Amino acid sequence: MLSCCLQEKLERAANYARVMDELSQLGIFVRLVDYLFVEGVMACAVAGVEGLLALLTVHKQQTDKQAKALFQVFVSFEPKGVAFSPNEAAILNELNANALEGIISVAQGAPRLLFMRGYAHLFEGKPSGLNTLNILRNMPHLTALRAAINQTVIDDFSAAREAVRELDIGYRKIWDFGRTWDPDAYAAQPRSLSEIRRDLVLQRNWKGSLDRMKTNMAIGCLQLDAKPLRAELAPITAAALERIKLLLLNMARQATLALLDDVTARVQMLSAHPTQLDEFVNYMVLHTAQLDDRKLLSSQAGQVDDMYESLAAHEQKVPTADQVKHDDLTEALAAFQVQLTEGKEFIADHKEEELTTLNANVTALNEELQGIIASLHTDKFVDAKLDPDEVTADLEALLQHISGLGEAQALYNQYLTLFEAPTDDLSTLMLAEKVANSRYQLWRSVRDFLEQSHAWTEEPILDDDGAVLLNVEMVRQEVEDYAAKAYKAAKANKDDPVVARLKDIIDDFKELLPLVEELGNPALQARHWHEIFDIIKADIPPTETGEGKSKNCL
Repeated sequence: MLSCCLQEKLERAANYARVMDELSQLGIFVRLVDYLFVEGVMACAVAGVEGLLALLTVHKQQTDKQAKALFQVFVSFEPKGVAFSPNEAAILNELNANALEGIISVAQGAPRLLFMRGYAHLFEGKPSGLNTLNILRNMPHLTALRAAINQTVIDDFSAAREAVRELDIGYRKIWDFGRTWDPDAYAAQPRSLSEIRRDLVLQRNWKGSLDRMKTNMAIGCLQLDAKPLRAELAPITAAALERIKLLLLNMARQATLALLDDVTARVQMLSAHPTQLDEFVNYMVLHTAQLDDRKLLSSQAGQVDDMYESLAAHEQKVPTADQVKHDDLTEALAAFQVQLTEGKEFIADHKEEELTTLNANVTALNEELQGIIASLHTDKFVDAKLDPDEVTADLEALLQHISGLGEAQALYNQYLTLFEAPTDDLSTLMLAEKVANSRYQLWRSVRDFLEQSHAWTEEPILDDDGAVLLNVEMVRQEVEDYAAKAYKAAKANKDDPVVARLKDIIDDFKELLPLVEELGNPALQARHWHEIFDIIKADIPPTETGEGKSKNCL
């Protein structure tokens, strides 16, 4: 019994000793477990970074072109190039500051047995262990992984910039156009149909190019998305296309209305078939002009048709009212062609009759001119006793009438040219003008010399200061000029009484000329005149200024 109790106590003492020994080893065991835990955490952290690198590069190993890359990056245009959103710096910052540092932070924050309060009694003082953060940051493999991740992103962005160069080349011109195009300024500038059609084709091609635009591209870890860029460019071409089509529609409308009014007026003029000579000739001229303009009208109508065809090709709806006017223009052009044909037949039917009338008018005009020539050698135009003022006025009126007949003769010659008939040689007209002008110059010489001689004998001799007003040299020269005219007229018309009258009045004045010259002596003063009047005992009535007249002296 005692032996059993003793044995039991010995076993208990042995167990207690073993427990106390194991208790003294527990701190070492906890530290070992902590080492193993830290190793496992670091392995997980490294595996996470390796997994991130694999995720960034997995698209390069995939054959499936439809697979999406890790980062969605939007492509846009800027004045200096192509922009990415998010850009390279933003993604690198996200990976380094958030992803990689997050993995390290998770590893650093893992709960450690070594630092748990329940095990603090196993250590003397504050326990210390491995620093996970320092180990990870200084781990060569992890540093290499971080560099590989960064280089992958850098390389992928470099490849992305090469990939979007095609977008830049193909679509930047649309973006630039949208920044600079002013629709109001475009509409305000005059433009030809070819320019508008060129611009329509350009905008339509741009629109088609945008429809075919490749908006998704996977470049490494980057999924390039150009849909926002296309959404930005599409309204530019759509708005420009609509504005240009409206401008073309307005041009087509205006051109149609203007041409319709023009053709309608031409049809109306051609539809009148006059039978009077002047109107008939005007109709011939009009018909010829319309024949010459036929190609021009056809070209203008073709341009209008091209405008509407362009509108239809670009799916622009034409208002019903514009379509009706376009149809009216087609009908008016057809009516114009009909009137040209009918006008040609009308001219052919009446040309001979009108030519007969024209020749009769030319004959009548020449007969009238011959009558005028005959009258110039008879009647009042050769009656030297008549008043020169009245005869001169009648001759001026006659010359005006002859001028009017000349205009009519020139018009008739134009008519004859249109009829392709011989023209008048105008000999009768030129003879009438010559005879009338010669008679007019003769009678005007008579009138003018009478007026001049009257002035020389009737006007005051002295001015207010007593100076002689009469210019003797001028009087003598003019008398000689008139005498020369009379001499020439006498040679041409020896028996003309008007020439004889001109010669007589000149000769009569020549008899007074010496006395007129004496009276015009500038040495004579007013006192001399009074002495002369006293000597000859003449009572000379003065003028209003107290001057005498040469007639009174004569």
